[in-house]
Formats: sequence, structure tokens, C-alpha cells
Amino acid sequence: MQDLQKTGRGIVARSGDRFTGPMYRRLWGPAMLSSLGWALSDMADAVVVGQSLGTTGLAAISLILPVYMINCMIVHGLGLGGSVRYAKLMGQGRAQEAGQSFLQVLWLALACSVATAVLGSVFLTPLLSALGTTPADGALFAATRDYLQVLVVSTPFFYLSNLFNYYLRNDGSQDLAGAGSVVGNLCDIALNIFLVLVLRMGTRGAALSTTLGQIVTLSIYLPGFFRRGHVLRLGLPKKAWFRPAFAALRAGLATSVKYLYQMIFFLLCNNLLIRLGGETGVAVFDVLQNTSYLILYLYEGTARAMQPVLSTYLGEHNAAGRQRVLRLGFGSGVAVGSALILFIELWPMGMCLLFGVQGAAAQALAFAALRIYGVGAFFAGLSILVCSYYQACERERASFLLETLRGAALLLPLTLLCAQLGISGFWWLFPATEAGALAVFALVARGGRFAVRDLPPERVFQRTIPSSAKDLGAVTGELEEFCQRWQASPRQAYFVTMTVEELGLAVLQHGFAGRADGYIQITASALEEGGFELVLRDDAVSFDPFGLQADKVSGTDSDAGLAGLLVVRTAAKDFFYRRYQGFNTLVVKI
Repeated sequence: MQDLQKTGRGIVARSGDRFTGPMYRRLWGPAMLSSLGWALSDMADAVVVGQSLGTTGLAAISLILPVYMINCMIVHGLGLGGSVRYAKLMGQGRAQEAGQSFLQVLWLALACSVATAVLGSVFLTPLLSALGTTPADGALFAATRDYLQVLVVSTPFFYLSNLFNYYLRNDGSQDLAGAGSVVGNLCDIALNIFLVLVLRMGTRGAALSTTLGQIVTLSIYLPGFFRRGHVLRLGLPKKAWFRPAFAALRAGLATSVKYLYQMIFFLLCNNLLIRLGGETGVAVFDVLQNTSYLILYLYEGTARAMQPVLSTYLGEHNAAGRQRVLRLGFGSGVAVGSALILFIELWPMGMCLLFGVQGAAAQALAFAALRIYGVGAFFAGLSILVCSYYQACERERASFLLETLRGAALLLPLTLLCAQLGISGFWWLFPATEAGALAVFALVARGGRFAVRDLPPERVFQRTIPSSAKDLGAVTGELEEFCQRWQASPRQAYFVTMTVEELGLAVLQHGFAGRADGYIQITASALEEGGFELVLRDDAVSFDPFGLQADKVSGTDSDAGLAGLLVVRTAAKDFFYRRYQGFNTLVVKI
């Protein structure tokens, strides 16, 4: 319902936020499909290997998880830190700088992945020993070795597919990112069945299917780097890339450090569980880990949908939009995550059947562990969403604190403590850790300690108006008063209001083309260094006002409008247009 505000110059229609919801939903669907694909792919190895090799195969997959986690820490650190910076730069209209930042991160990812592949292959046997298995273990050692050999060689494919997914979503190619992930993971699942169950290739076949799935994913992603109207391109960075690339990694590690903590946790757990419950204990732990993929990846998908819009709004100084994204993310994430948790609580036998857990004793242990874990998974999902919000808004310390609490500071001591309860009580470490981490974080964050760094609210002017010239005129009057309040020079105030008026009229005339149901969002920021930044977003058809040929002025009313755009274009310090998430977005600096 419209809220009408009377001013001395007319009536300004404040129509609420018409853009955040559609932008978020466009990202959420593909992100959830991607996450579901990753979950099913990660689970496929355990399902197929469990059906083929039983608890020995499940234990082997559990033992290699630390290697998987260290790779995840690096590539997700690069992807998170790099894509947040990319989206913020795009939100500020700095497209060329954003493209270069991607290339810098890409080349660091290639260097790290190749080094990991070479070192892992050369030192394979010592690595297996560090993971907890030696040749004396017989079948368990052979199964772990076969999986790990393929895993380390395919590291570059793993790095590139994950990195490309982050950047494609932030470049407005979320449909391609989702399709590549889903198709690649479906191929992984199909190949898993064929190579492991039909050809009997064991854990080597499971690892090979994952590698081939990554290659299929990359082949689908590659066209996204050649699309017209998009910024991402492959090539060499033009400037020195080591320092900015490592800065992106450092920023992303605030969240991706959780994988390092998980690696330490897996090493500790595997050794404890072998002593507490033998091979069965490790196998049940692997069932929990794969169940966590299914649950927590839904929260991760929601987090991936939130991040591009949050980072874009951070660049635009749109605090109200960020709060709207946060509410949408928590609502959708908690809804889907809780539904799946409830299903597993009511029917844990389904997970046992899926992973091939047989025998009354093993199933009883798995039932109890799954139900206890479900309680912890609810709080874990909340933590994932909180960390994503702070990471996307460049408050890395908040993300780092929460991830450290739940991944190390509380988790590791509680793991040792719960081990004293025996194999049946060991699983209580999950709800104790996750609920405790959120409680401690809430206490530390009191008083706005981790508030997002942005312009003060009074320095940001924002209105959303219907497609009406009358409403546009009323807003320019308000905007002029806003500029004067922040000590704009007469020339600055004139060009700010003129820019909004000329661009708005161009959108009304050429973009909406007579539509009466359109909306324009105007955001003006009084920058602390003295300039003004304007962001205009509309739901018209694809239309760039600066693309009009202003050199064809011939004296008609229409051409007079073109002449006004030419004046704006000349006076602007910088300007940038892009079609993002179904809307036209113009960034102009005065």
C-alpha cells in the first residue's frame, strides 16, 4: 500500500521496496538448485560406496575428509572474499576494476590448486598415514588410497568450478551457475552408479565420477565468460595480482576458516570414534556428515543467494535493502532447513537405508545420532546465515568469531568432553556446540559492536516512485533540499537534481514506453569526501539512457531531452549502467 508524503512541492509516492524481493528470488532458486546438486553429489559417494563396500567404504570416505576440507578452505576463501569485493565494486560502478579483481583471484586459485595436486601426489603415503590409515589396515588403507589418488590430481577442476560459481552468481549469471552445478552433479551421481556398482571400481570409481562431474560443470560455466553485457572475462591480470588476491583470500577466510576447523575436528573424531565404536562408529559419523550436506547446504544456498544482493547494496549505501535481504534470507532458509530436519527426526531409518547401514546395533546407534544431530543442525543453519550476512557486508571479524566459536573454541573441547560419555552420548557435542556458539556470539555482539560500516543513515536519500513525471518532479525538489543540507555547492546541487530529472524522464519516455505500473528507485548518497553518488534502479525493459544518441539533436522536444542527457553525461565524474537481476541500474557520480 502506498504511503503518500505531502511536501511543499507536491506529493511524493513512497511505494516501499519493489526491487529487493524479486532480486533475491531470482538468485534463491538457482542457488538452492546448486546446493541441492552439491549435497546429492557429496552424498552420492557415501551412498554408492556404502552400498558396495559397507562400513569399510564409508570409513575410507570419512578418513579423506580433512584433505577435502583444506581445499574447501582455500577455494571458498578466495570465492567468498573475491566475489564480495566484485559485487561491491559493481555496485559502485567500477566495472573495470571489478573485472581485474576476478582475474587476480583466478590466477591465485590456479597456483594453489596446481601446487596442491603436485604435493599431494608426491607425498601420498605420508598423507595417508597422517589421515589415520597405514598399509597394515588392509582393505581400509586400499580404499582410502584409491580415493585420495584421484582426489588430489583433480584439485584444479575442483577449485575452478567452485570459484566460477561464486563469480557467475555475482555477475548476474545465476541461471548458468545453477544449471552447471545441477547438470554436473547429476552426471557425478550417474557415473557413481555406473563406475562403482556396475564396473565395481570401488572408491576409485567414486572419486573419478566426482572429477568428471566437475569437468562437465566447467564446460557449462565457460560460456558465461563470453556473454555480452557482462563483465567477467578470462585472461591475464593487467597489474600485479599477488597482493590483492591474497587480500581477497584473507577476507574470505573469515568464513571459510570453518573448513580448517572441520579438518582438525575430523582428524580428532576419526581417532576417537575408532577407539569408542570401531569401524561402525566412524561409519555412523560419516552418515551424520553426509546428512549435514543435505541439511546445511540448504542454508548455504540461501546464504549464496543473499550475498550478491547484500554486497551490491553495500556499494550503493542501501541499508534498508540490506535489512530486507536479511529478513528474506532468514525466512526462506529456516523454512526449508527446518522442514528437512523434521523429516529426519521422524524417519531416521530413511538415512540408514540410503547409506547401507545394516544390523540392529549399528542402526540403533545411527537413529540416536541422527536425532541428536538434527537439534544442532537447526542452530548451525542460523549461524551460517549470520556469518553470510557479516561476510557479505565486509565485517569479517564477526564471521571469524562465530566460525571460530562453533568450529574450534567450543567444538574441540566439547568433543573431548562428550567422548567421556561413550559412543551413545558422544553426539550431544553437536547441539551443545552450535547453541553455545550462537549464545556467546550474541553476548559479544551486543551494543552494535559488529555494526556494518556504511554512511550514516542521514547521509542517504532514497525514494521509490511510480512511473509518473509528477512524482519525479516532487522527488527532485526533496533531493535539492537534501543536497543543500549536506553543503553541496550550487553547481553540485543543480547537476544532482538535473541528473535525476533527465535520467528519470528518459526512463519514463523510452524505458516504460507508456507503462503506468513501473517503478523507479532513487538513491542519493552524500559521500564523506564531498561528492554525491546516485543510483537509479527501474523495472523497465532493458534500457540505458546514456545509450541514446545525443549527437542527433535537431530541435524537437525529444531531441531536447537527448541534449539534456548529453549535459549530464559531460558533467558526471563517472557513470555506469548494467542490467542486473532483471532491472536497469545506473550509477552516476557527481
